[in-house]
Amino acid sequence: LGFELVRDVMPGEAIFLDMRSGECHTHQCLSPPPVVSTTTANTTTTNNTNTTNNTPSLSLSPCIFEYVYFARPDSIMDGVSVYETRLKMGEKLAQKIERLHPSHDIDVVIPIPDTSRTSALQAAYILGRPFREGFIKNRYIARTFIMPGQASRKKSVR
Repeated sequence: LGFELVRDVMPGEAIFLDMRSGECHTHQCLSPPPVVSTTTANTTTTNNTNTTNNTPSLSLSPCIFEYVYFARPDSIMDGVSVYETRLKMGEKLAQKIERLHPSHDIDVVIPIPDTSRTSALQAAYILGRPFREGFIKNRYIARTFIMPGQASRKKSVR
């Protein structure tokens, strides 16, 4: 389609694309701690993008849950490949198991949750153990851990 990656959307940032003019407008709406430095109100224009920032600068503090659970494996977040991150997690886990339990009696490696498949495959490879499917996610129910109350979570789990 002729698009190019310019940058990631920052936490708390709103983006508006004006389809008539082709301009992209961004605004930093949220300024969570920790504050690294204070900026003054300013607007900059670069490559047909108007950016308004009148909030403190944010430091990068990615949520590990994004890399482990939510993100697609083919995603790149903050310049980091989710797939490569998950491979490295499996490698580190296998190394820790070998270091702390050198005579482990692991029979198989099973991915739980579903998104740990990449990590589990790498851990199984390094440990020299078979990779197996032991639990299958029911894709027809909502994610129970993000439901609003305990009663709705209990009702959905079977």
